[in-house]
Amino acid sequence: VIWALVSKDYDVGKIQDRIGGNLGFSDGSWKNKSVDQKATDIYGVLRSKRFVVLLDDLWKRVDLNQEVCGEMGAGKKIKVECLESKKAWELFQDKVGHETLSSHPDIPNLAKQVAERCGGLPLALITIGRAMACKTTPGEWKYAIEMLKRSALPKMEEEVFPLLKFSYENLPITVKSCLLYCCMYPEDYCIPRKRLTEYWFCEGLLNEFDRISEAQMQGDYIISSLLSACLLERGGEIGGEDCVKMHDVIRDMALWITCELEASENKFFVKTGVQLLEEPDVKAW
Repeated sequence: VIWALVSKDYDVGKIQDRIGGNLGFSDGSWKNKSVDQKATDIYGVLRSKRFVVLLDDLWKRVDLNQEVCGEMGAGKKIKVECLESKKAWELFQDKVGHETLSSHPDIPNLAKQVAERCGGLPLALITIGRAMACKTTPGEWKYAIEMLKRSALPKMEEEVFPLLKFSYENLPITVKSCLLYCCMYPEDYCIPRKRLTEYWFCEGLLNEFDRISEAQMQGDYIISSLLSACLLERGGEIGGEDCVKMHDVIRDMALWITCELEASENKFFVKTGVQLLEEPDVKAW
C-alpha cells in the first residue's frame, strides 16, 4: 500500500518522490531525475507487484465515473461511500474545533444540523467545518443553516462545487439537461425511473425518438449513465417501481449550475405540493 499526499497545488515530480520514497528511491540523484525517468523507475518496480496507490488530498479533479475502472481493467471496483452520521459528525467537530463548539450552549445542536446538510460528503464536511471554525454565535450558525437550505454557503461555491462540476462537464449535453431537471425535485425525494423518463420526454429533453415507448430506452440509458457517474443514487422501490434520488450536495451543485452558470439557457420555477393541473395566471407567478 502506497500513500502519497497530493495537496491543492500539486506537482507531479513531488508526488513521484513520495511514491518513490516508499519503494526505496530516496537518494538525491534520483530526485534530480526527470519526470519520465522517475516514471520508468517506478513502473519497473511496480509492474510485477500487486499494489494500491492512495492519492490523498486531491484537489484538481474529482472523477466519479465507474467506467474509468472498467477501461483500466480493474479486477475489483471499490466504491467509497459517504460517511455515516456518527463519523461525519466526528469529522465536522474536528474541523470546527472544541473552542468554537463550546463557545455557546446552543452551538453544538446547530452544528449538527449544518453537518447533516453536508450529507456525509467528506469534502463538504471539511470545507464547511473550516469555514465555521470561527463562528461563535448562534446567529451565525442559524444563518449558515438557512443558506444551506436555500442553496449553499459561499465556500461550497468556491471550493466544493467546482470540483464536483468536473463530472458534470464530462456529460453529453442531453444528459446534462436531464441531470439539472432532477434538482427540481425536493431534497431526498425518491424519483420513479419510468416517470422521470416520461417527464424528460414531455419537456423535450429526449430528442432521439418521437414516441414515449422508444424514448424510454434513451431515458434508461441516461439514468444508468448518471448512476455510473455517481450523480444519481439508487432510491430503492416505491410501489413496485425502481427509484433514483440525488445526493443533497450533488443537488446543491446542480442548483448552483442552473442558477449561476446556465441561467441564460434554463429557467425553472418550482413550488412543490400544489398539484396544479394548469399554469396559474401571471399575477399568481
